[in-house]
Amino acid sequence: MKNLLKKLLVPVLANRQFNAFATRLMGHGIPVFMLHRIVPDEGAGSDAITSGHLRRCLSYLVRNDYNLISLEQLVTTLANSETLPPRAVVFTMDDGFIDQADVAAPIFNEFSCPLTFFVITGMLDQALWPWDAQISWITETSRQPLLRSVINGHSVEASLVDETSRRQTKRLLHDILRETPASQVAEIVVKLARAANVEVPTRPPAPYRPMNWDMARALERKGVRFAPHSISHQTLSRLDESSLQREILGSWQVLQKELDNPLKVFCYPTGRRIDYGQREIDLLKHEGFLGAVSTRSELVDPGNQTTDKLFTLPRLSLPHSMEDFIQYCSWMEYIKQTRNT
Repeated sequence: MKNLLKKLLVPVLANRQFNAFATRLMGHGIPVFMLHRIVPDEGAGSDAITSGHLRRCLSYLVRNDYNLISLEQLVTTLANSETLPPRAVVFTMDDGFIDQADVAAPIFNEFSCPLTFFVITGMLDQALWPWDAQISWITETSRQPLLRSVINGHSVEASLVDETSRRQTKRLLHDILRETPASQVAEIVVKLARAANVEVPTRPPAPYRPMNWDMARALERKGVRFAPHSISHQTLSRLDESSLQREILGSWQVLQKELDNPLKVFCYPTGRRIDYGQREIDLLKHEGFLGAVSTRSELVDPGNQTTDKLFTLPRLSLPHSMEDFIQYCSWMEYIKQTRNT
C-alpha cells in the first residue's frame, strides 16, 4: 500500500508548477547522482542500472525543464558563493569500467547531459582490478552454498544459495574489508577465494574490464570530464601518510599525463565518512583541489556550505525506482532531509 501511494502521489506533488512553488516556499537542494555499473536492458542485473532506466530518468529531467549542470559548475559556483541555476541536477560515474564508456556515456551525450567520470587510474593503466571488484567476482561465481572463513579473528559464515544472499554476502565482505588495514586486504581476498573455491583471474574478466586511456581521451573530446578516484581504490583512512599521498596525488598526476583537461575534484574510495577524515581533507586543500565527493546520501544544500563542506560533498545513488528518482529531484527530498537534521 505504501509503495502504491508513493507511485500515485510523488508524480503529482512533483509536477512542474507545484514543484516550482514549493521550492520557492521551502528551499531546495541539489542532487548529485552517482552511478557505477550500467547494462543494456537485456542484460539487466540486480545491482546495475539499465540503459532504459537511465534514459527514462534523463528524459524526465529534460521534459520538466531541469538544468543539467556539470560537477565543475556546481563546485565552482558554491566556492564563489554564487547562485546556481534553478532545478539543477548533476551526474557522476565511479571507477572506469568499460560498460560506462560503451553504454552510459553515449546516453548522457544523447541528452546533452554533462558527465564526470571518477576513475581508478590503476584500472585504466590495465595494472589491476580493485579488491572490491574481486570480492564481487568471488561471490558471483562461487558454486558453493556457503562461504566460511575467519577474517581478522572473526568467523564469517555467509550464504551463497541465491542472488539475494550473494548480494548480501558481497556487501558484508566489502564492509569487513573496508575496516581492514590496507596491507592485509590482498591476502584476505586470496583466502576468501580459496574458501569459496574460486580462482580469481590475474586480469579482470569480461564483466570487470576497465576502459583504457584511448577510450577516455575519445570521451574527453566529446565533453566528458575525468577526475581522480585514487590509484587502487583502497580505504584512505587505513593508509599511512606516504601511501595516502601516493593514492591521491599519484592518481591526479596520471590524469594530467594522460588527458588534456582533467577536473581537480577528488572522489574518496568507498566514500563513507569513516573512510576519510580531516587528514585527507587537509591534504586535498593543500594541493589545490577544488573539492571532493563522498557517498554520503544527501542532497547538496547550497545555502549551507563551508570550505570543508566542499570536500565532503554528498551524492545519491541513482535509484532503480522512477518514483524515488522524481522525489530526489524535487522539493520533497529537501524537506525530508532538513527535518532529519
